[in-house]
Amino acid sequence: SVARADARMAKFFSGVFNYVFNELLVESLANSRAFQRFAVRTDKAMREAQASGKLTDVAKAPGEAAKTATEYGRAVWDELTRQAAEMERNAKQKAGGGK
Repeated sequence: SVARADARMAKFFSGVFNYVFNELLVESLANSRAFQRFAVRTDKAMREAQASGKLTDVAKAPGEAAKTATEYGRAVWDELTRQAAEMERNAKQKAGGGK
């Protein structure tokens, strides 16, 4: 039926969109110095906390987890905002409006 075909088409486009979005996200984060610094600092802080005995289990440290999640979210948002602005500039230049 038409409804099933529409549902399959919507599912297909949703999958394509998710794939492309994930690829762009991974690519931009992999090339982001800010995100790389965040990852290195987080890893170092977690290793030091575990070594000092202050942190024996991540699940027992919701405050640290929240801080790390907030920092991660900020790094992701900053990178996505930068990438979106760059894509907009490129689109304007291609359209002749970014002179």
